[in-house]
Amino acid sequence: MDVRGGPADNWRRMTEPSHRIAQPASLLADPTRAAIVLALMDGRSRSAKKLALDAGVTPQTASAHLRKLVAARMLAWESRGRFKHFRLAGAEVADAVEALCQLGPDAMPGRVLSAAAREIRFARCCYDHLAGQLGVAVTARLPALGEGIFTELDIDVAALSTLRRPLSRCCTDWTEQRPHIGGALGAALLAAYKDRRWLLTVVDSRRLEVTPNGRAAFIERFGVDERLFGDGAISRPRAALSTSA
Repeated sequence: MDVRGGPADNWRRMTEPSHRIAQPASLLADPTRAAIVLALMDGRSRSAKKLALDAGVTPQTASAHLRKLVAARMLAWESRGRFKHFRLAGAEVADAVEALCQLGPDAMPGRVLSAAAREIRFARCCYDHLAGQLGVAVTARLPALGEGIFTELDIDVAALSTLRRPLSRCCTDWTEQRPHIGGALGAALLAAYKDRRWLLTVVDSRRLEVTPNGRAAFIERFGVDERLFGDGAISRPRAALSTSA
């Protein structure tokens, strides 16, 4: 007799590749949960109240969605005083979300990017590495620059290669449909750009602003085509920017 629905059968179904895809995909199919995850794609943490505002729902509704995302190990949280702050559980979550963005209407050939996508197209955080037009342009230049550029930026590639995280991986940029570098090396590069204040984070946004020193560095040290930089790529007044590097 074929008995279905027992613990062993349920476990088998849960570990099948189809379930491993369907379960997280079903979570992100909800627009509110998708908005919450996208709000955290800059790698920073946010309070439940702020995420509720980002998603356009009440704090109670956001809390219910946050519990589901934490239970699925897509988000992690920490206490800060009386409040919980949430962040992506890891780079693999950001990579999966970025990959899903490539399948949406904004990724279709000849598509017109939405206003929200155009706002972050030039330079943005993809969790902890640089994405957008600038990220793609820098990635294209890295093979010609060789390891000397990493030494110049005080990046210890040998130490990074010992981490459990892949040293580098090429993500297909969802706005540009070309690769940008991720992995431990991509994270180290973005950290170096921020430490040197070539790039500044923007409050409550994934967008990154290029400073005048950053523009000069990307052109002179990396060989990025100066025509890539327009007036909109240079840092705006300080009031619009985060005080953190």
